[in-house]
Amino acid sequence: MKKMLLCVLTAALLGLCGCGGQEEEVFSLTAEQQEKYTQIIDDVTEEFYWTYDRDSLVFSQAVVPENTEENARLFTASADCEYSLSAKAESDAVLATAALLHYNGDQAGQLICYFTGGSLSGICYQGGYDNGYYSLQERNPFLSDGGFTAYETWTGMHPGFDQSAANFPAEGFLSVGKDASGNTLCVSLQDGTVQIYRYSGGVLRLWRTLHFGSGLEATSAVFLDGEGGSRLAVLLSSITETEPAEGSEGGEIATIRSEKIVFYDEDMQLTETEIPLESVRAGALAWDEGTLLLSVDQSVQFYTEGAEGWQRGETVRLKHRAEYIHITDLDGDGTKEYLMSDGMDLYLYHRNGDAFRQIWSTHLGVESLYGPITSGDLNGDGVKEVYVCDMTGTTIRYLLTEKGLRSSNEDIEYGQCIYPCDLNADGKDDYWFIADSIQRQGYLCVAAEETE
Repeated sequence: MKKMLLCVLTAALLGLCGCGGQEEEVFSLTAEQQEKYTQIIDDVTEEFYWTYDRDSLVFSQAVVPENTEENARLFTASADCEYSLSAKAESDAVLATAALLHYNGDQAGQLICYFTGGSLSGICYQGGYDNGYYSLQERNPFLSDGGFTAYETWTGMHPGFDQSAANFPAEGFLSVGKDASGNTLCVSLQDGTVQIYRYSGGVLRLWRTLHFGSGLEATSAVFLDGEGGSRLAVLLSSITETEPAEGSEGGEIATIRSEKIVFYDEDMQLTETEIPLESVRAGALAWDEGTLLLSVDQSVQFYTEGAEGWQRGETVRLKHRAEYIHITDLDGDGTKEYLMSDGMDLYLYHRNGDAFRQIWSTHLGVESLYGPITSGDLNGDGVKEVYVCDMTGTTIRYLLTEKGLRSSNEDIEYGQCIYPCDLNADGKDDYWFIADSIQRQGYLCVAAEETE
C-alpha cells in the first residue's frame, strides 16, 4: 500500500517572525485537489513516456520564478513540452515534485510541476551531471561532463554520395583495417565464420572467409593496426543450444563459452599465437593503440603484446555487460569516446588510463539493440553520428548534442541499415546502405569529390 501523499507544508507567514499575536497561514490541499493534480501528473508523464515514484510526490506552496536569464533553462524546458510558464511568472502556484524515473527504474532526476488556477502551467525535470532543467523530451542528459568541443548540426544526409548497387551482410561490420597496400578492410561475422571485405579499385568485395573447426564459432573480431597492414584477432566460442524446460515459454537457450583468442597475420594466415580464456563468457574485442580490450561479464580486460607474447594487465569493472565496443572521436578534439552496448542500452565512456568514466547512457533495460556500433560524419559538419541497429534490424542514428545523445531516424525506414567508414581513405566518411535486410540488397555510398 503506497503511503499517503505529503501535502501539508508551512508557507509564508502573515508577518515577520517575532511579531507576537499573528497566526501562521498553513498551506493545505484537499484530498480531491490531491487526486486531481496527481491524475494530471500521471497523464502528462505517460504522454512523454516517463514514470515517477508516487511515494516521493510532495505538494507545496510556491511562487513561479521570475523569467530572468538565470531561470531561462526552466522556462525553455517547460515551453518545449508546450507549457509556457512565462505567462505565469511570479504568480502564486502549487509546486509538485517527485522522483522522475525511466521505464527501467533508473532515476532521471526530480520532476517539477507548477500548477496555477488549478491547471498545469509548467513542467520539466532537474537532473543530469549539472543538475540543470531539462524538457521531458530530453530523455538522456549527460551523466558527467564530456568536455566536448563541437556538437551535431544535423539537417540530413549530405547529398554528395556516389551510389553503386551491392549485396552486403545486413549485420554490418565489427572493425576496419588496412591490407599491406593500404586498401581498406572490413570484418563481418556470418554464421560463426569471419568474412573480410576489401575496398580496392573503387569496389568493395568479399576478400577472405575464415572458418573454424572443433565446434568453435567466431563471436567477435578486431583488426590490430600495424605499419605493414592490419593483423586480425578473433574471439572463438563454443555455442550449445538446449531445449527450454517443459512448460516454459520461448525457444532454445544458447549457452556461449568463450574458449580462446586466435590471431591472423597481415595476409590473414592463422598464426600459432593464442590467448586461452578457460571457457569464460566474453563479449567483445576492441583495439586501442597497442592494447587489446576484451569484455568479460561486467568487466573489461586489457592485454598488451611483448617479447613473451600477450600479457593480461588491468581489469576494469563495469555495471553492465559489453557485447560490442566501438572506439571513435565524435567531436574531433583528440579525445576518444568508447561506446558500448549490452543489447539493452547504449553507453558512452571516456578512458582515463585503466579506468572508464561514464559520460552518457540510455535507460531502457530491455533487449533493444542488435549488432555492432559504428560512427561516421555523413552530413559533413565535422561531428560524427553514432549508428546501431535495434532488434528489428533497423538502424538507430544518435546525434551528439549539448544535452546528451539524441536519436534521429526521420529519414530511416523500417529494415534499413547504415554502416559508415572511410573506405577510400580520403578523409570523408562513406557508408554501406542496406535497403532490404532479407535479400541483403543495398548500395555502397562513397562521398563524391567536391567540385570548385
